[in-house]
Amino acid sequence: MSEEMGAGESVVIMLVQQYAAKFGITFSSSLMNDEKHKQKLIQLMGQAVSGKRGAVTDSDVLGEDEVY
Repeated sequence: MSEEMGAGESVVIMLVQQYAAKFGITFSSSLMNDEKHKQKLIQLMGQAVSGKRGAVTDSDVLGEDEVY
C-alpha cells in the first residue's frame, strides 16, 4: 500500500476483501470509480458482510429494479 492511501481507503479494501471471501465478486468493479455508486456499494457490502442482506449486484447499486 502506498503512503498516499488514506485510512478510509484501507477500510474499503478490507471490506471488499471480506465481502469477496463471503460472496465472490458479484458486481462490476467499475462502479467503484463513481463516487456516488462507490458510497452505495460500500453501504450494501457492509450490510451483506454483517448478514443483513445477500450478495450485491449492479442492479442493487444502480437501482434498476426499483418500481416507479
